[in-house]
Amino acid sequence: MEKLMIRGFFDFLAKMGLSVRDDPPKVIELTGRAWGDTVDGLALSVRQAPNDDSSAVPALSVVLRNVGATPRRLTTPGWLFFYRIDMLGPDGAPASLTPFGRELLRPERNTEKTTVALAPGEATETLLPVGSIFAMRAKGRYRVEASCQPPDAASALRSNSVYLTN
Repeated sequence: MEKLMIRGFFDFLAKMGLSVRDDPPKVIELTGRAWGDTVDGLALSVRQAPNDDSSAVPALSVVLRNVGATPRRLTTPGWLFFYRIDMLGPDGAPASLTPFGRELLRPERNTEKTTVALAPGEATETLLPVGSIFAMRAKGRYRVEASCQPPDAASALRSNSVYLTN
């Protein structure tokens, strides 16, 4: 009887257009990544997220890694407010936010808290749709860096720099 009830629940979700999957844990590829300076046992890396669709807007893969010898538990604002993305346009001036980016990053939206536990050597990845957040109308190379301020770190973490071409 219990199996029928569970099956009925999943059928109900399917009719609503929802699905439940038991995906394997995501493996974060760390090989070949460049890293910013280590601060209090943490390091930050950025690179363009791979995308098979050439018409898709650029996304940034931001990885925070515990390179220290002790486990870390961080409670931070939601990822959009934890990471600060600095993007310079082809002319060297800061790229402006799109209307979507301005709406997304309004301070009153900063209500979420995220807790992440990182064992030594573990990492967490966040994909940020920078092509939707920043205006990238001009053709050329855009220099991108990320930074964040972990709550218990002495200073801010800075990533490596990457270039996105539009």
